[in-house]
Amino acid sequence: MQQSTWFTPEGLEDLLPPQAQKLEYYRRQLMDGFNLSGYDLVLPPLAEFTDSLLTGTARHLAVDTCRFTDQESGKMMGVRADMTPQVARIVSNRLKASDTISRLCYAGEVLKTRNNKAKGSRSPIQVGAEIFGHAGVESDIEIIELMLEAMQTLNLKSVKLSLGHVGIVDELLSLAQLNEAQTAQLLAIFERKAIPEYDAFLADNTLPESVSNAFSKLLGFCGEATQVLQQAKEYLSPLSPVLKEAIAHLDTVISYLKSMHSNAIHLDLADIRGYQYHTGIIFACYSADGFLLPICKGGRYDDIGSDFGLAQPATGFSLDLRLALDLLDSVPDSETGIVYAPPEADKALQAKIATLKASGIKVIKTYDTGALVKGDQYLSNNGTQWLVVNV
Repeated sequence: MQQSTWFTPEGLEDLLPPQAQKLEYYRRQLMDGFNLSGYDLVLPPLAEFTDSLLTGTARHLAVDTCRFTDQESGKMMGVRADMTPQVARIVSNRLKASDTISRLCYAGEVLKTRNNKAKGSRSPIQVGAEIFGHAGVESDIEIIELMLEAMQTLNLKSVKLSLGHVGIVDELLSLAQLNEAQTAQLLAIFERKAIPEYDAFLADNTLPESVSNAFSKLLGFCGEATQVLQQAKEYLSPLSPVLKEAIAHLDTVISYLKSMHSNAIHLDLADIRGYQYHTGIIFACYSADGFLLPICKGGRYDDIGSDFGLAQPATGFSLDLRLALDLLDSVPDSETGIVYAPPEADKALQAKIATLKASGIKVIKTYDTGALVKGDQYLSNNGTQWLVVNV
């Protein structure tokens, strides 16, 4: 029996005109912008063997990865849930760029096993850019600026930049000398921003005196970047050289961005987004038009390619273009217009159509000239040549 209405699985949906056209328009704009900034395009395969797809820092993606048995080899394969680990494999295993800086960009669809309605589709259109081979603050600044440039390309207004540094929480956990269970409990509290649970945790656990004050204030280190940074310098920097270096890193980034950009900058030192993945500064862009989820997000993830035999420092960002689609302006109308052409076997007509298309004019075959309306343009043969005429 034929089904009258065919449904796609929950979280997987079609993109119809004009949404599909809008997505493709902005994808091209973003990729052209990346290219002009020196980022080379790579296109990883949609599926890989899981022993490479879920290697190293990508192990946390296992629960989100759809898997199946490869009928050719009998080995387990997976559909990518994130393209960044694939790009790291390409740099480490294919390009083998051990002594150079690599700037790469990518765009493609990924697939997740679970549907999270708050975070959009199970099949995001992921667009991103990465820098491999440089560990300094300069590459963090470059990739953040490229992310802000991407927001301009998408014509998003009132973009807020959010910063954090997972190394700060990591170092405080080390200084607190917590066991594995305590660490897991505290990280879960940080992830939920559960202040009552946090206060109860601090009351139930005795922390070293040197870090107790820092932990009591940590969740409050959140707000306007300059103010939070000043608090961090006062309460965190003296505790260890690692914390001092991380805060100095943030200070350099924030000072540069404030001098060069007008975006509001938010700093949250208890942000552990991507804790299992990132190793340093993290960043995200939000639209101030009531959109609660980050449009772009990224950060530093050094030693990303270690399991592929070439550990490198890296920093990058990505965005889900499908998720951002409703925030984007409609595609600008083509100023060149549309010309209709008859479906005739005529080489001169074919050549005229090719010329029009080369100049950016859309040419559509029409099977019924009587259906054209006043003002439409169509190709008509005057006996010697094909001309564009008005209805």
